[in-house]
This record gives sequence, C-alpha cells and structure tokens, in this order.
Amino acid sequence: MKRGALVVATALLSILAPCLHAEDRELLALVKDLGATLEWDALRDAGVISLKDDRIAVGVDTPDAIINYRVTVPIDPPVRRDGVVWLTDKAVAAISAALQNDSLVNTAGHLRVAYILLDPGHGGGDSGGVGKYTADGKTVTVYERDVVIRVAHQLSTLLKAAYPDKQVLITRETDYVSLEQRAAFANSILAKTNDAVLFVSIHANTTPFNPSASGFEVWYLPPQYTRQLVDASAVAKDSADILPILNSIQEDEISVESTLLARDVLNGLEASIGKLSPNRGLKEETWYVVRNTKMPAILVEIGFVTNPAEAARLSQDSYLKQVAEGIYNGIRSSISRFERNGSAGAQ
Repeated sequence: MKRGALVVATALLSILAPCLHAEDRELLALVKDLGATLEWDALRDAGVISLKDDRIAVGVDTPDAIINYRVTVPIDPPVRRDGVVWLTDKAVAAISAALQNDSLVNTAGHLRVAYILLDPGHGGGDSGGVGKYTADGKTVTVYERDVVIRVAHQLSTLLKAAYPDKQVLITRETDYVSLEQRAAFANSILAKTNDAVLFVSIHANTTPFNPSASGFEVWYLPPQYTRQLVDASAVAKDSADILPILNSIQEDEISVESTLLARDVLNGLEASIGKLSPNRGLKEETWYVVRNTKMPAILVEIGFVTNPAEAARLSQDSYLKQVAEGIYNGIRSSISRFERNGSAGAQ
C-alpha cells in the first residue's frame, strides 16, 4: 500500500529538532510524542511503530529499521537499559530521512490505487463449469470460461472509462493461464509500483448434483490464514526477529482491505442483479489466486451455469452487463474510500 511517509518524517524531525544535543530518545516517549501506537513482541524484543499509514519496525540490538515493509535502513541498534528501550538521535534522524526520501510518496502526496487486475477464470482447453439450457427447442451449452471473459471485458471497459489514470489489466484474453502464472503476474505488478493494487478473480459456479442452486457470492481469504508478505531476503540476518511482527501487521491490513472490497462488490451485485439472482453472501476460502497474491484480493462467483434458468441469463450480454456494473460499482466504492481516507480499511 502507498504510505504517507512525508507526514511521519516531518513529525519525527519536529520532535527531534529541539533535542539534538541529547544522546538518546526513549522509545515509548517518542511514540507518545508522535501520537503513534507501538506493537511490541516481548519474546523477540522487537516491535512496530504505527502512525497514519506508515510502519516502522525496530528491535533491540538490531542494526536496521524496516520502513513500510520493504525499505531497510541501517541505524544505531536500539538498546535496553533498566527495562527501557532507547534510540539514539542519530537513529531517529536516519529513520526520518528514509521516510522523507522514500519513493513511496508520490508527487500528489496522497494514496492511490494504481492497478486493477481482473482475472477471468479458466480459458482455452479448460472450460471451467459447463451448463445447458433449452431455447426455441434447442439445447444451448454454456461454458464458464466464455461467460467470465465477457464479464471481464465489460468490466474493464467501465473501469477504464471511469479511471483513465489507472491501469486496468486482464490476466488472460483467450488462452488458458495457469493459477501460478496468474498469481505471479499480479505479484510482479505489485513489485513495480509503490501504489495499491486490487485483484478481482471472476468465476461462475457449478453444482452438477443440485441444478436448482443459484445465486452470486464473493470469497476472500480467511483472516487467520498467514502468508509471507515481507521479503526476508532484503533484510539482514540480525534483523530477522522483526519480520514476523511486520508480516503479521501487513497481513492484518490486507485482510481488512480484502474483506471490505468483497463486501463492496457483494453490495454492488445485490443492487444490480439481486432481484434476479439470490445473494449467497460473503464466504471465506483459501483459493489459490487469493492466497498467493500479496494484495487485497477477492474471488467473485457470478452465478451457477448448472442452473438452467441462470445459465440462460448468463448467456445474455444485457445480463452480463448488469453483472459487470455490479462489480464495477463495488470496486468504485472501495477505491473511493481508500483514496479518500488513505486506507481501504479506514471508515
């Protein structure tokens, strides 16, 4: 996520300036002066300072601070004396300078979503779910791969028109793309931007043994699922104790943002197609593309191709446009909240 590093850097400098003659700053006093919060792991003797949208990870006897999950800054190691953790002014100044120079601050000085990745499931020889319905005495076969790519294209058109400043990308056009390739593509986009990336996977449901099942639902990763989000290879061995804490905080943030994105999309679909298709609600599952993408990610099931009535609707461009509009409105709500408040988890 994008970070308001300049704000924190300025705050640190303003606190540090009156006491440059002092040798050390008590960590808890610094946190209090900043109006920040501190999450401390007593076992590792390390913790994370959280202020606005910035995260600063430090540890006792650790010669690095980690800024916003990815920037490693050499500092004088914090020390513990008489049960109190101290930072040298030099260390505070180094952290402040890193925040101020961090490329995470864009020229506009605010947080933004830069990429929206649309992931239509299956493709090529992988048809996904298959359903049938009868029209004018003829049997029509409906393939999930075809339905979801049509929704993705309509959704892409809506998003590009609304957000000419953002990149809207589709993981596949026609041919099959493996789950591993989809996740790798998404993470490669995240790695080259300092802004936010949203991932929306689009599918259609199947229940061959229950053809009456119908409706739409939105899935997100269970909050208790843990991923490795922070790049351990970029951190010195002496700083390894900081990583689990930092990783946990980032996991919590992305989990909240994913849940809110899922809720917004579900609400969008309810408003768009809720009178025609049942709302099956929000659900949790460790789908591959959701658990292996390091960003807010959801999986949308737009209906059941194995339900003949729903399969017939999913074959109509007019209905798929309504589906696309529902997802679009949900994504737009999430982006609006994120870019207004600086966090998709902010209310």
